[in-house]
Amino acid sequence: MKIGILTLPIAENYGGILQAIALYRLLHTQGHEVVLIYKKHYSKYVLLKKVIKTMLLNIPFHNFKNIKTNYKLNQERLERKAFHRPFVEKEIFNISEDLYTKKDLEEFAKKENFDAVIVGSDQVWRKAYIDDKYYKSYFLDFVDGNKTKKIACAASFGKDYWEGEGDSEDIARLLKDFTAISTREALGVDICKSSFSYNEAKHVLDPTLLIGKAFYIDEIISKYDTSNIPKGGLVTYVLDEANEKKEIIEFVQKRKELKGLHHLKGFNTSDVTFSVPQWVASFSNADFIVTDSFHGMVFSIIFEKEFIVIGNPKRGLDRFISLLSLLGLEDRLVFSVNDLNDKKLESIDYSRVNKILEDEKKKSLEFLMGAVG
Repeated sequence: MKIGILTLPIAENYGGILQAIALYRLLHTQGHEVVLIYKKHYSKYVLLKKVIKTMLLNIPFHNFKNIKTNYKLNQERLERKAFHRPFVEKEIFNISEDLYTKKDLEEFAKKENFDAVIVGSDQVWRKAYIDDKYYKSYFLDFVDGNKTKKIACAASFGKDYWEGEGDSEDIARLLKDFTAISTREALGVDICKSSFSYNEAKHVLDPTLLIGKAFYIDEIISKYDTSNIPKGGLVTYVLDEANEKKEIIEFVQKRKELKGLHHLKGFNTSDVTFSVPQWVASFSNADFIVTDSFHGMVFSIIFEKEFIVIGNPKRGLDRFISLLSLLGLEDRLVFSVNDLNDKKLESIDYSRVNKILEDEKKKSLEFLMGAVG
């Protein structure tokens, strides 16, 4: 079959990159012809904003509304995104041109003549992340359901409610046209019911958990240069720096007597941008991991590592709770150093965890392959 995948634009987010690669390669190994549909954020004022910003940036001795500070941060993000792009293009074999509007997407889908279009995974249904004029593209409003299967694979709302207002009827109508819908969090199934009167959604695993540890070792770590990644010790992947997170890291390092300390993002004073393979290798090499990231938690589990995950309410808690509860690892979630004790730092019984994962993986793969047909 010819299948299109629509996910969030590939940025500097390691988890976002890896979930897209995992779903793409999973389908590709099944013999399907797969295309990543690359929708970018649309703004009709983008050119005007660019002109005004250029003018303000060239006026000396001011930082109006932090425009110069924000510009520098945005440029750094763009540099990181460009840094990861060659890797993405090597691992995802077919990527569309940049598409912005519903018309762009409709014309591309018509030209490609897809048998199925899949939206997912990651927070593709979080309004704050998809909120441009054409955000309903993430509910596949550009796909003709009479000719093409519409599938949601591990779509995430990010929070425990739909963030949109006044659009529930439109989205409910779009969801009824889907062949199959699955969500990454258990509460996503409830949101489909309560907000959109869709009662057939299934709860499945994130695609990164479906493709297997061997893929990351053989196809990601082994094929790229990861020689600069230290062996053992404590690895941290912190998206949002805060003093309480530093206290947790220090507590874990001292209590577990971990000598090496490797920061992948937060508290990384060397300001190094690690490649995706180096990021994955860091999890593979670690003795213990502290993270506030969903995919940081996921890769700790994939590589069967001892870990603590710090609750990150701003970025959405349900995605942490849903997976940890499923695997019986709720005690790994903490919010401050006061939540830590020796029991929370005990070794994880991965023989038990992996048995649950294998059962859930089987269900998730049956859903995906059954939906694709």
